[in-house]
Amino acid sequence: MMRIVPYFSAEGLSNVYLIADSEGNGIIVDPANVDGKLLEGIERICSRLVGVLITHRHQSHTAGLGTLMKIYSPVVYAWENSINGFAAETFRDGETKRIGNLSVTAIHVPGHSTDSLVYRIDSVLFTGDTIYSGSIAMTHSFVERALLIRSIEEKIMVLEENTLLYPGHGTLSKIRIEKMLNQDLLQFESEVKAARASEGIFL
Repeated sequence: MMRIVPYFSAEGLSNVYLIADSEGNGIIVDPANVDGKLLEGIERICSRLVGVLITHRHQSHTAGLGTLMKIYSPVVYAWENSINGFAAETFRDGETKRIGNLSVTAIHVPGHSTDSLVYRIDSVLFTGDTIYSGSIAMTHSFVERALLIRSIEEKIMVLEENTLLYPGHGTLSKIRIEKMLNQDLLQFESEVKAARASEGIFL
């Protein structure tokens, strides 16, 4: 059992998530900003802060890490072994680690950035900038966009439809909702079908 408390950060208009397990172990997802409200939440619902999950290294999701590390001594987890000068324990694609009394699985979803991870805990996904409610992350080329969408389709959309999505920006969603309404995924699917049709390949 876990409790999830969202916090809004003006740093990149980002979401920060505080997770507490049944024993009071705390985990922060993407410390975009660490202010008095977040610190109060940590002290109120956690007996200790044991981990920080970084979905990717962009400043709008990591700017508060230095402040957090001055106050607490959590283990930082990420795709790479260093975030903002702090050592991190790396997650590989599909790897599961025990953090507190929660099993956390990392899913590598490159495209927006090479180090983008989605973290799965029970029936919840912390998606960072990979997928939001109704859209996907910004990319810099068609190739990166195709890579991101293929990764989302093959690794995220295949999960149980009522899986909750806690994104790095915006509101919560579910896989079922994104299958029906995510305009970026639907548009890309139409583009692929049109391209195949023009080559005489019909599905």
